[in-house]
Amino acid sequence: MKELFNLNSPWVQRFAMLTNLVCLNILWLVCCIPVFTAGAATAALYHTVFLYHNKEDDAVLRPFFRAFRTNFKQSTLLFLPLFAALLLVVFDLVYLASYGKGTAVLFLLILVILLLMGMLIHLFPLIARFDMNAKALLRTAFSLTALHLPGTLTVIALLALPVILLLFFPDWFLRFGVVWAGVWFSAIAYFFSKFLLKIWNKHVPAEE
Repeated sequence: MKELFNLNSPWVQRFAMLTNLVCLNILWLVCCIPVFTAGAATAALYHTVFLYHNKEDDAVLRPFFRAFRTNFKQSTLLFLPLFAALLLVVFDLVYLASYGKGTAVLFLLILVILLLMGMLIHLFPLIARFDMNAKALLRTAFSLTALHLPGTLTVIALLALPVILLLFFPDWFLRFGVVWAGVWFSAIAYFFSKFLLKIWNKHVPAEE
């Protein structure tokens, strides 16, 4: 019983981490509302969870907003064109599919969508962790997407799940609304960042 009230016990540590992830998830969602700030918010989210992994800081607000301000310009300048390109390709896919265009064209568009989503997924953890110029960031994000496709596709599927449920199964989306708003995206970032830390030593320069 004493273990439950010991600040260093595993149960207390897990509960504290869960609380941090809930706060981070809500903070990230709020900061993504203007849309154009989503890149900076995602970089800040990953910066904060990397601090947790390295046991450098267990706070939420201070490291998040510090990283948000620091990475805002670079994150926004990279996010906007990639996100615009993604929306354009998705629009083309829906438009061509509605007219029953060739399977080969639709398949190619799906590949482009997955590539853009993969680059977006890898880009902001890189911004949060490394000091790179835009060209190096895009090149590295592309390489990581191609070299680690199964892990990248898994994250894409997890991130897309709420959107898919909202579009096709709204009742199920509402049933799990607390999960999406409470911890879903920050938990994905937390576990994906653990995966990234394992592979970066192979593909990313050691100097940060």
